[in-house]
Amino acid sequence: MIFTSVEEVTKDNSKFKDFLDISNVIIDYHNQYGEIYENANFNDFLMIIPVNFSTMVSGFLCGLENETNASTVRITRHVLSEYGLKVMSDLKKLNPVHD
Repeated sequence: MIFTSVEEVTKDNSKFKDFLDISNVIIDYHNQYGEIYENANFNDFLMIIPVNFSTMVSGFLCGLENETNASTVRITRHVLSEYGLKVMSDLKKLNPVHD
């Protein structure tokens, strides 16, 4: 949902590639979190992607916004923000089986 929505409002393929590159940095950080920090926190681990993606998406879309696409970008930003909040809310309900 996130990638498709952002791709639809991004008219410049190089900017969308930048978006994908930043996404990969966030995913790599998430995947290496336990290796980087010996005392990794379960909740921090769960929230890395949704928190960082929400921030990145909002900033990226703000950078794309101009007079001709403002309404579309704002609607997309709002929908993705609501989606991110739902994901974070759902993740907070998870508990580790083996801590």
